[in-house]
Amino acid sequence: MAEWRYFEDLEVGETVESEPFVLDKDDMVAFATRYDPQYFHNDEATAASHPVFEGLTASGIYTAAIWRMLDHRSMGDVRWVCGIGWDQVRWRKPLKPGDTVRAWAEVVEKRPWKRRTDIGRVTMRHELRNQHGEVVFQFVGDNLVHKRPA
Repeated sequence: MAEWRYFEDLEVGETVESEPFVLDKDDMVAFATRYDPQYFHNDEATAASHPVFEGLTASGIYTAAIWRMLDHRSMGDVRWVCGIGWDQVRWRKPLKPGDTVRAWAEVVEKRPWKRRTDIGRVTMRHELRNQHGEVVFQFVGDNLVHKRPA
C-alpha cells in the first residue's frame, strides 16, 4: 500500500479516474439472479424482446457495486472512516454485457466534522462512465476522512 492520504491531502477540485472494467454477462446474470431477479437482468431471451432495454441490462445495484469496487481501487489510499450518505443518485443509461466502464470522482467540498476534531467531512461527486464517455450512474456522496495524526 502506498502512503496514506488524509483529510488535509484531499484538495477541492481534485479528480480521480479508475482503470477500465469490462462487464461480464455471466457475472451480471449471476448477481441479478441472486439479488435483483427481474427478467431484463437475468433472462437473455425475454430481455431481448423488451421494448425499452432491448436485451440484458445490469441491475442498478450491480452497477453501484461495480462503481464501489472501481472507486476503492482508485481512492484506496485515502484514510476513510466511512460514507455517511448519498444524494442525487441517478442511473442515466443501462449497462450491457461487454460495456467498459470507469469510475470518476471529484472532491467538491471539505469541512470540519462537528462531532470530532480528528476527522473531517468530504463531499464528492461520483460518476460511472461507459466506453463512450457517457455517464451511466452518478451521485454526490458525503464521507468522513481521518485527519493526519499529530
